[in-house]
Amino acid sequence: MKKSKLISLGIMILGLTFLSQPLHAVTKTLKEKYENVIPMSVHVNIMNNEAEPEYLNYVFIKSVDAPIRQDSSIYSKEIVRFPFNTKLKVLEKVESNGNEWYKVELKDKNGNRVQGYISAMLTTLRRFKFEEMNNRVHKLSQFLQSEAAKGKELVSINTYVPNPSNQNMSRVKDKYGVSADQNARASYNGETIFIPDRSLMSIEATKGNDVYVNTLSIPEKPLKVSKNVITRYPAVNANFRKAIVIDLENENQGIFQKNSEGQWELISYTLNKTGMESTLGFETPRGYFIVPVLKYEMGYRDEYNNAAGMAKYAIRFSGGGYIHGTPINFEENINRDFFLREKDGTLGTVEGTRKCIRNMESHIKFLFDWVTNGKVNRKSNEQRPDENVMVIVF
Repeated sequence: MKKSKLISLGIMILGLTFLSQPLHAVTKTLKEKYENVIPMSVHVNIMNNEAEPEYLNYVFIKSVDAPIRQDSSIYSKEIVRFPFNTKLKVLEKVESNGNEWYKVELKDKNGNRVQGYISAMLTTLRRFKFEEMNNRVHKLSQFLQSEAAKGKELVSINTYVPNPSNQNMSRVKDKYGVSADQNARASYNGETIFIPDRSLMSIEATKGNDVYVNTLSIPEKPLKVSKNVITRYPAVNANFRKAIVIDLENENQGIFQKNSEGQWELISYTLNKTGMESTLGFETPRGYFIVPVLKYEMGYRDEYNNAAGMAKYAIRFSGGGYIHGTPINFEENINRDFFLREKDGTLGTVEGTRKCIRNMESHIKFLFDWVTNGKVNRKSNEQRPDENVMVIVF
């Protein structure tokens, strides 16, 4: 056979081989796998499951809508399209041709479970970090017990002055991003650091009107504060039994209680919404706090200083920051159930409160009863915790 014919035949074979391959081949590298189970290292004794989320690990759609595809490629067939804020159970994160995708599980129109892929650029991942929550509770317990064993008095900060009209809020921040508003001014080697209201601490020394304190959430030790900001109510018990742990990044929470054998147990978990900087509010502060008071109902005002609405079962943990039920404006109250469902659908997605931590009403009612242990004054809107309840925000 002539050389020219051999060359032509070779080109033809190569062409047929190329055409037999997929036009857009998909190669996947597993980046992370998500187990939708509570880790064995966390002891579980669920006491309330009315507000348990459907998924422990999920992504929510942050674009107007987003397609779920059969494979991790924009050229793959579209299975279905979901709107903004839809939550989808996430199984894996993969890298495909330089792009990241989430493998998700969903139900088809017949109710059958199917799997597909959604671009990471169109979603945000949320997950429950139960082990980290559990570790934070143990860390606080160890700090308080260690400081008490050294003979140091355990106290908290009290700098809250009610400001329902949101007037003259000080937005000066320290190097950690903590604002001056409602918080204690402390100093360390001439540097100003703000300690959030109701932060837990131990007293290292007292010199005249100055008190030197150690806090778990601030590395500089000891911090000098005025003795006027120190409170001994409620008395801090190093062997506390109850803790509410808030994960700001993932917009969720875990509730922990120490059992009769001294073992911490996860008794409830749910989605929430936390604070963001705004004209009327602040980000939810990080730290270790003690609950001083609760309210059956908490009113709030709008930007024009008019009474705007109400939230139920409010548990104060720092300054004007409460853990409370879904707020309903007065004009929304005529169709309350509808607005509750609409607003509760945004829990576990993005921040959006004035500082508070928003819960579904079914869960906050459980928390309210748990914090008071059923011992309430029926004639008063304000209630007191039956024992120490700590709030940990990280």
